[in-house]
Order: sequence, then C-alpha cells, then structure tokens
Amino acid sequence: MKYPQTVVYALGFVALLSAASFGLELASASGKLVPGAPDVQTLKVQDGASIKLVIRDAAGAKLFESEELGSEERPFTLEGKPTSLALRDLTGDGVPEAVTAAFYGPRASGLYVFTYDVATKKFVPVPCTYPKHDLTRDMLVSDLQQSDGSDMIIAADGTVTMLGLQYPEKDGGEPVPAAYTFVFKDGKFVHQKTEPLPKK
Repeated sequence: MKYPQTVVYALGFVALLSAASFGLELASASGKLVPGAPDVQTLKVQDGASIKLVIRDAAGAKLFESEELGSEERPFTLEGKPTSLALRDLTGDGVPEAVTAAFYGPRASGLYVFTYDVATKKFVPVPCTYPKHDLTRDMLVSDLQQSDGSDMIIAADGTVTMLGLQYPEKDGGEPVPAAYTFVFKDGKFVHQKTEPLPKK
C-alpha cells in the first residue's frame, strides 16, 4: 500500500520520537525481577552520550530508569561467556537481578547489579564494599580494560572477580595488575582478597 507523503513524514516523526524516548537499544532480556509479579523487560540503552538501564512491564510502562551508568558499551563475562546484559540471581534470594556493565572513564568500567527492594518497592543497585578501606560504591570497578569483558567476571557460584591495578601501600612503588575477588554477603558484594596477576 502506498501512503500519502504526509503520512510517511508523520510515521517518520513518530519513529524519531520513539527513538528519543527509548534510546538506542544495546541489549535486552526478559524475565522475573519482582517477586510474585509477571515477567518484565530489561533494556540496556544508549541515550545520547549516556548508557542507562530501563525496566518495563509487560504493557511497556516504565518501572525503572537508572542514572547514567557510563558513556560506552562494555561486556562482562558470565560463566565463561561475554555478555552485555543478564538476569541472574546473584544474591541468593531466588529472584534474579539485572546485571550490566559500562565504561565511565577515564580508564575504568563499572559492573552494575540492580535488585528489587521489597521494602521500598524500587530497583536499587547492590553496593560493593572494601571493609579494609571503609569504602562503598554502587558498582564493582575494573581499571584494566579488556574489550572481551574478561576484566569483569562472574563465576557460576556468584563470585565476582574484577581486574584492576593494585597500588603499593608505601610511596614510591609502581602499581601492578591484580584480581580483586568479591562475594555477596549481608546485602553487599564484599571484597575478599586481592591477588597480583601472573607476569607475562
């Protein structure tokens, strides 16, 4: 069917509005994120210069939109395979979390895990903490960039390994590449150990 030119223009305008509203879709996954509720659609989108996570219900209504996660797409490794977005239970509560990653610069990427908080009825980031340094963040951080996602690794048992630079406690030493290991405990990903990477 051939549409009048005005209709074609109108359809094109609607498409542009849709792209502006939803952003460029980088990855998507459907599944249960809210206990006792139907499946939802989770989208990783590029909104201008920002990467965000958007969660919508079955009817398309927006349930959640994250703040800016970063500026560039980054994969992570889940059970040996690179992926951009996954729904996986990492907290052990029987309900999956939304997991994704993004580069936020100047040379660091973040691994983000969002869970549904039953008390507040909102999606919130699972924090990451370094007890030794009394440091807590909303994401796990890697500053050894690997394009294949091998710098941010989630094992089958939920253990998370992030590659980064280990700085000496005394002044004058050079930082060395290291693997930082985290496990989920008491509502957080807690740093367990840091091991220097083998020299090549």
